[in-house]
Amino acid sequence: MKIHIEEVNVEIVLPVRQAVLRSGKPREECFFEGDYAEETIHLALYKDEEVQAIATILKDKSEKLKSNNQFHLRGMAVIPEAQGKGLGKHLLLYAEDLIMQQSPTVLWFNARTSAVKFYQKNNFEVFGKEFDIPTVGPHFLMFKNYE
Repeated sequence: MKIHIEEVNVEIVLPVRQAVLRSGKPREECFFEGDYAEETIHLALYKDEEVQAIATILKDKSEKLKSNNQFHLRGMAVIPEAQGKGLGKHLLLYAEDLIMQQSPTVLWFNARTSAVKFYQKNNFEVFGKEFDIPTVGPHFLMFKNYE
């Protein structure tokens, strides 16, 4: 089994986004604001040359967090048959290493309620109360401070 992570274009991450995060939704609903911004980074984790997990990192600020230098993790997903095998953690650590090269103070995201424990095990904190993202479901704002 050979695992590697690459920076890719948005077209590579869309099929996994659609299958895992926007199941049953049309492709047009799988794009995020900022997907084509120059500083946006799309990551794909490959196992035996097949995409198994994806994530997108945007230079974006949450008004709820005080830091001025923030990065937003979006659309992190592992295909169902590869879940529970450590690939998500591998991709998350890679993403953190990548943004650390840009001196961030905070990495934040809206985590599905079902994923909160995964992120807590990786030292991210919940901020505030659960909220609903229409058509997607319940989430928590989560973050890690790197100061």
